[in-house]
Amino acid sequence: MVASAALFAAAVALFLGIRRSSSGAVNDGALDGIAGRLEGGIEQLKDLHWELRESEVRYRDLLDHQGDLIIRCDEEGRLTFANDAFCSAFGIDRLDALGQPFSPDIVEGVTAEQIDAMPFGDGPRRYEQLLETTKGQRWLAWEEFPVRDENDRIREVQCIGRDITERRQVEKVLQEARDEAESANSAKSRFLAAMSHEIRTPMNGILGMTGLLFDTELTAEQNTYARAIGTSAKTLLSLIDEILDFSKIEAGKLELRPAPFALADAVQGVVELLAPRAFDKGLQIGWYADPALPVNVIGDEIRIRQILMNLVSNAIKFTDEGGVVIEVVAEENSAESQSIAVSFTVRDTGVGLSPEDAQTVFDEFEQADSGRTKRHGGTGLGLAISKRLVSMMGGEISVASDVGRGSVFTALVPLEPAKDTLSLRDAWKPPVASRVLVVSDEQLEARAIDSLLTRSGCDVVCTSPHEAGVEIWSAADKGAAFDAVISDTGALEKSAGILTQARDAKGLGRKVRSIVLIDPHQRGEIAGLKDRGFDAYLVRPVRPASLFAQLRDGETEASAQPSTAANGHVRPAVVSDNSPDSLRRVLLAEDNDINALLARKMLERVGCDVTHVQNGREAIERVESTAAGRDQGFELILMDIHMPEVDGLDATRAILKVYGDASVGEQGRPPIVALTANAFPEDREQYLNAGLDDYLAKPFEREDLDALLEKWTVAPYGVVKSGTRVTGGGAFCA
Repeated sequence: MVASAALFAAAVALFLGIRRSSSGAVNDGALDGIAGRLEGGIEQLKDLHWELRESEVRYRDLLDHQGDLIIRCDEEGRLTFANDAFCSAFGIDRLDALGQPFSPDIVEGVTAEQIDAMPFGDGPRRYEQLLETTKGQRWLAWEEFPVRDENDRIREVQCIGRDITERRQVEKVLQEARDEAESANSAKSRFLAAMSHEIRTPMNGILGMTGLLFDTELTAEQNTYARAIGTSAKTLLSLIDEILDFSKIEAGKLELRPAPFALADAVQGVVELLAPRAFDKGLQIGWYADPALPVNVIGDEIRIRQILMNLVSNAIKFTDEGGVVIEVVAEENSAESQSIAVSFTVRDTGVGLSPEDAQTVFDEFEQADSGRTKRHGGTGLGLAISKRLVSMMGGEISVASDVGRGSVFTALVPLEPAKDTLSLRDAWKPPVASRVLVVSDEQLEARAIDSLLTRSGCDVVCTSPHEAGVEIWSAADKGAAFDAVISDTGALEKSAGILTQARDAKGLGRKVRSIVLIDPHQRGEIAGLKDRGFDAYLVRPVRPASLFAQLRDGETEASAQPSTAANGHVRPAVVSDNSPDSLRRVLLAEDNDINALLARKMLERVGCDVTHVQNGREAIERVESTAAGRDQGFELILMDIHMPEVDGLDATRAILKVYGDASVGEQGRPPIVALTANAFPEDREQYLNAGLDDYLAKPFEREDLDALLEKWTVAPYGVVKSGTRVTGGGAFCA
């Protein structure tokens, strides 16, 4: 194009020169001028032609020395250009290839038909192919660009191919390594699950038999040994659970299962479960929840409890004096969000953490007292698991600590209020504008009670036993005498006459509610405390609902609802009379003799008539016999999953066929409950999908069995005496 333009310019110049001289005779001077200009134009044309050829050579050298394969094809797919790398890769001569279509041997990857179906968008179209080349089979990554004319029509397509064989080989090696790692991880998970089942089965026997042993007459020395067995077994079980949970988290197989649950009950269950451990060390333990929180929230209750268990048990482990307090409050949240940022804070007065330890305390297998001098056991996984769980819930966990001054662990978790739920204040019904005096040397517990009552609208004063009298009369002088006095037994020994002074300060005919706090082992002192003038008692750790019930002029939880076990299940106080009519018939399918003995004894102690079979086949035969009217029916079937001959799942399916469409209930079929050492949530889901009605994981406590029987039997198992047992506290009634 450049050469043609130059030639045209020279011709025009020559023509104009001749036109200017045409009016006169053509003399030698004019011809010489014309010849000179023509010669100059030709020289210019030669220079331009040389520059064009030099540019073309440089351009081709540039393309030929590229490692990438570069070609151009016309509308018919014929080659219009090919660089040396392309010709070398496919062993072709450039002159022979130009004007011919390019059809490589495609071994794998995108086909020609698929390429034709790809439209040109804003950028190039890309694809990968494994092609036969002079170097063997090579993977090429192609990029195709359209070359358009002035009318925006595609006249040619430029293709650039890059050899990515090495990259593909590396990707293949990495994929194989990942597959091997996933296979090994899956094998590890299966191994851990199998070991968990195998370990939990004898552990169930150890813990269960230890529990039965405590019901017999033991010497003090025997009691100490039995308690050590139980503690060691529970510690081992906790270690196993932590390892299993961490393994599932690492494998990415731990799933959250959000559902509505009672927030305060979950916290209370954790505190009551760990309170004996704190009391054994002589520690205080208390808790409170903000009354503004909803009663029911949506979240994974099991994992919330696990986080709290880890934080509280860790606090107890590293605290030798003082105690632990748990605070549950709602943090500030944006108006757009429907969830509540719930803060679970665990404060302790333990050894504390150095800044270096605080940086690594949430890391795997890390402990603040690691090394040969470590005093506290554990895997070092509890806090790491808690951090992973909180992160999965969209929250965060942190620690603030000083060496020798205790630690504060805070887990901030977003939870959504359940539909149509009340607030805790509405459920607990605290007394309005009540003035309460809390007398105790136990500062942590007193602080928890103070926070609970203050947030509920009460006017609270906390004081030591020695200052109690001053506070009582100071308030009376201001015309604001106390309506209630809460004291512990330790304060009574240090400051006699607290109740008398409070009542005198209130004035004749005006009532002062008096409540005493006792430890679980002080139940035998209840009668004496009544004689000393107290209206009611509360068993530590104090339940908010029990506290408010007692402050409301002696209304007790017992008058409003049955007592609650540590796991949150409601149960009546029962005493079996062992008469034939009162016994519940239970079919127990269990192949392990020790576990069968344990379950049978526990069931018999709560008023059950137990029929034991060794495998699923015998369980089916028993049910068929009862369905035919040859034997008395069962009200509950406890089904072990892993049994010889016929396992629990197959036995359940067969039993369901025996009863047909009969529903669970007194007039239908008996409920079938999985009794197994498989403790994963997905195991429970599998069993429920197989037709079982419930799930009891080994090892289980007696309270778990009690709750199960209550849930699935129509009437109480045994004879219910008048009144109910109050576990949180009670009024002193005549």
